[in-house]
Amino acid sequence: MKVDSRVGESTKTKVLFVIGDITRKGGIERVVVNLANAFVQILGYEVGVCSCFKRYDELPYVLDSRVSLSYIYDYSGAPMHQKAQKSKLYKLYYRNIFERVLSHKVCALARGFDFLIDNDHIYLPPPLLRFNAFPKTIKVFHLPFSRPRSRAKSFDSIVVLSNKQYDLWHKHYKRVSVIPNFITEFASKKECDSSAQVVLSVGRMEEGDQKGFSRLIDIWEMVQRSGEFASWKLCIIGDGEIKCELEEKIAQKGLESSIMLKPFSKTIQEEYAKASIYAMTSYYEALPMVLLEAGSMGLALIAFDVNTGPSDVIPCPKNLIHDNDMQAYATRLKELMRSSSLREECGAGVRERVEEQFSKSAVLQQWEELFKTL
Repeated sequence: MKVDSRVGESTKTKVLFVIGDITRKGGIERVVVNLANAFVQILGYEVGVCSCFKRYDELPYVLDSRVSLSYIYDYSGAPMHQKAQKSKLYKLYYRNIFERVLSHKVCALARGFDFLIDNDHIYLPPPLLRFNAFPKTIKVFHLPFSRPRSRAKSFDSIVVLSNKQYDLWHKHYKRVSVIPNFITEFASKKECDSSAQVVLSVGRMEEGDQKGFSRLIDIWEMVQRSGEFASWKLCIIGDGEIKCELEEKIAQKGLESSIMLKPFSKTIQEEYAKASIYAMTSYYEALPMVLLEAGSMGLALIAFDVNTGPSDVIPCPKNLIHDNDMQAYATRLKELMRSSSLREECGAGVRERVEEQFSKSAVLQQWEELFKTL
């Protein structure tokens, strides 16, 4: 790939990732770290990560030391009060003043890079107002389509994670590409224990409960009513604002002996290996990394069939439950819990799909092809 004179003597392709807060524990943060590492380790790119904010002192995921990391605002010592962030005055200030100041700081940092890959919601100046040698810009939408975004037109290309998302976005924008997330190496080299009596679910416990952990607890109560599955455990891994609410709900339902809440772990692969079923109850998803990782280790997957996400990963229709049909979800979950052979069959099917469609080499090739077209 040719690189113009603005990168000086270096002939390496230079890529800058932009993300809201790289210190948060979540799927988007993990995707950015995985992709940045792969660009350095496999493609030999020069890579930078610009984190608009820094809430915590440590990164939850291991970033290659060759990746340069920059923060715009460091709130780790004095985090902004959450109530202030929710106020109408703060939102007005953020959307009209602070957000643009932040975005211009990001754009200044982007000088010298060939490509800027935005994973947040930064504002970009229109093409006529951009400085010389402004990088080609790519917007990655990690969340499902809800409505057209006016800012998307400022980017040279839009990347979505699935064909379903492409169909929705391409109605409004011409320059749209599909590039999924890839599975991590740890997942592709290990297998779960299909005989394990553990159902696993992982995600941030944020206000609004996007991951649907509250309804997962309700489903688990249905599963445990008969006493048939008393030896089974539900393990929910994550941290966040509603963790105490979830703990209270578990206690109110008397499920403390069968539900375990564990904090986020950097060695999440060990938790996958201890389980035989992965249960997702999210209200919406794009292409969840946890499903890819769990599926690549052979866990049987079950999820509500929300608009996009689970159906891209789970090949078995019976394991895609009509959204919010709690009884049907509990019924299918019990069927999986009763039969280790059924779990093995479902796990083998999803593992085959994940390895075929979401391998690291295939995804990196798609990124290289996109760069060549810009």
